[in-house]
Amino acid sequence: MMENENNLNSHVLIGSWLIAIGTIVAAIAEVRELVGLNEVNNKLVAIGEGIQAVGATLGGLETIDAPLNFVGDWIDGAGAATSSYAAYLQYKDKESDEDTARLEILGASLQSMGASMSAVADKLAGEDILSFGNAMQGFGAGLEAIGGIYDLNEKEKEGQPIITIGAIIQALGANLNAVVITKDLIKENKQ
Repeated sequence: MMENENNLNSHVLIGSWLIAIGTIVAAIAEVRELVGLNEVNNKLVAIGEGIQAVGATLGGLETIDAPLNFVGDWIDGAGAATSSYAAYLQYKDKESDEDTARLEILGASLQSMGASMSAVADKLAGEDILSFGNAMQGFGAGLEAIGGIYDLNEKEKEGQPIITIGAIIQALGANLNAVVITKDLIKENKQ
């Protein structure tokens, strides 16, 4: 294996685990919000989404064989960064406005679109498990965007469970992909 290919593989590996960790942090914050423990949740979401943004960007450094995956990773990263910024604004100002809520919806929508693009790219490449993991991430982020629309329309009681379920599904998909990528790279390095 060439040194450049090893660097790309390490970017993808590290990026996948950063996304997995970030989704777990964000999901924990959403579960806390659902049960009424909300003193630091926006800060946790900002951190989790920020970690996801870095991870997706690292994954987006691999451009060789999958241009659709490349674009999906960058859109996903932009969405995570947008969501992180929105959560940070909410943390700084507890009385968040409609613009911040819209920013959060935009971020989740971009994450959904980026992960869905990666799911299609993986399916076309014959990577069915990675495709499923990315589809889970896209679906979860889409649910978060839908829950955000409920929140925007002052229906937090209906929106928060949808956001929480979406965050958990997104975390499950991200962690599935991190495990699969790790196993694949270990198998490649043994050959």
